Amino acid sequence: MAPAPNKDIPKVGNRQRILDATIKLMNEQGGAIGTSQIADHLGISPGNLYYHFRNREEILRELFDELTRDLDDVLRTAPGDPVPVERLVSCYTGGTKVLWRYRFFFSYAVDFMTRDDGLAKKYQEFSTRSKGYMRLIIQEAVETAPGLCKPTLRECEHLAETMWVLWVSWPRYSELNMPGQLIGEADIGRGLEQIAFVLAPYLDAKYYKKTTQQLHRFVANLKRTQAR
Repeated sequence: MAPAPNKDIPKVGNRQRILDATIKLMNEQGGAIGTSQIADHLGISPGNLYYHFRNREEILRELFDELTRDLDDVLRTAPGDPVPVERLVSCYTGGTKVLWRYRFFFSYAVDFMTRDDGLAKKYQEFSTRSKGYMRLIIQEAVETAPGLCKPTLRECEHLAETMWVLWVSWPRYSELNMPGQLIGEADIGRGLEQIAFVLAPYLDAKYYKKTTQQLHRFVANLKRTQAR
């Protein structure tokens, strides 16, 4: 006799399956994936897909909303919030997980934005908000553990923008350095060590060392998992 189905496990509806399949296919095959390929992958009719989403742009907009919520949860910071080592590390590691899940978005952002003005506007708002959070994190980290250099507010803004540019461009950079290969999460993780280096002159040496040690362990774990 077959076991009874576990009623405690929620059934994933087709709408979420479409979103998950889009992430998977675009991460593996690129941003040119269309609705017919998504439907084929799921074994559903195009009509079933169009019942949930009118076109590919609607799928991408909903995925972008997911992305922004996920990264906001990682970076959200208020003035005066303390930034101990653990908090700074969580920003880097949490950001890496978001970047890994939605890496196709950053690799093909220009293509997506040129086809959808609404998505382009959302991206600008997302970018501005994220850089603002990063500036606050930098300011509070420097207040928590000041280093040899004391950055001004304007310099914190420049540092935040530099780190943001490195972060959003890392998936494409990794792909260009590994032609014909699928990048792994450890390849994305390696980028966070590069990004962390930007703050080295502005943080206390012991604080910075603890931060980089924890980041190195995080990336090493990703490499071990990727090698299996």
